[in-house]
Amino acid sequence: MSALFELAVTAILAFAPQGRAGEELWNAGQREEALEVWWREQERTPGDRARLLRIVEAELALHRYAAALEHARGLGAEGAAARGTALYRLGRPAEALGELGRKSAAELAMRVEANELLQRFEEAERELAELARRTEGKSASVEAMLGRSAVRRGDAAAGERHFRRSLELDPVEPGALFGLGMLLRSGERKAEGLALLQKHRAVTPLLDQLEFAQRGVDLGPMHAANHAAVGDAQRALGRIDAALEAYRTADRLATGDALVPVALRHARLLAEDRKDVESAVRVLESAFERCGNAKLLVRAGDLLADAGDRAAARERWTRALALRPQDAEIQARLEGAGDKR
Repeated sequence: MSALFELAVTAILAFAPQGRAGEELWNAGQREEALEVWWREQERTPGDRARLLRIVEAELALHRYAAALEHARGLGAEGAAARGTALYRLGRPAEALGELGRKSAAELAMRVEANELLQRFEEAERELAELARRTEGKSASVEAMLGRSAVRRGDAAAGERHFRRSLELDPVEPGALFGLGMLLRSGERKAEGLALLQKHRAVTPLLDQLEFAQRGVDLGPMHAANHAAVGDAQRALGRIDAALEAYRTADRLATGDALVPVALRHARLLAEDRKDVESAVRVLESAFERCGNAKLLVRAGDLLADAGDRAAARERWTRALALRPQDAEIQARLEGAGDKR
């Protein structure tokens, strides 16, 4: 930390109730600074188990699994879920099962997958039955687990039913794409099975891209570019609602010229995927009012021209040219020549 931040932390701690400064920093997206505050408080009162558990939870959120495991060792039953999660994420399923409880669906899901990794299929079945009861057919990943379980038991019809239900909930659920593809590839519906396996191969790197982008948000939730990257990944997967929400968040957080690429991508989704040029133009003009970048007006004009509203398009291009009077591309648009895209 900088010396200035050190002084700021000291001042905050002098007047804030215990723990409040760290939470405020955490909620403001200053994750590293929040951890530093909590550790300083912990040094003063090392017996505070509630704060130590909060530190461990923060480390899990930041994907620092080894650190979370180490710091949760002295927390007894209170830290069992955290230790289990860390062990699972670190690829130690047998140890994870010794710590994970059954209080949450997330813990149950890890228990199912840990047992499967260890080929303890009877135990996995029991955990999965409880997980299915809790999720009530509303989880794509759980339906894929149920499909995998049914196929393992030799019940292909039930397996197909669960895989298809999973894909209804999420068309790119990887477990269901792979499971149903493998189930169908050697039968009369071979073509469908091979198509599903091909789709699985195509979406796997996109899901990796999404996971990487989501980690960026976990580490820097107030950075517009991180949310925009999530939007890009979700859009590539065809999850338009999720992409739109990510772009909206990025729009809200972006400042200055950093807003330009975010607004352009947001508008492109609205225009191309939602076929909503009016909303796309509103996004671009709202962004222009905030940062004054002429590119936004140019793109708004292009969208309006493509929609057949030449008068409205010319108005945007004229405003853009007033800001960039030497721009040949804008001049060409106004003259009716050049690339309208």
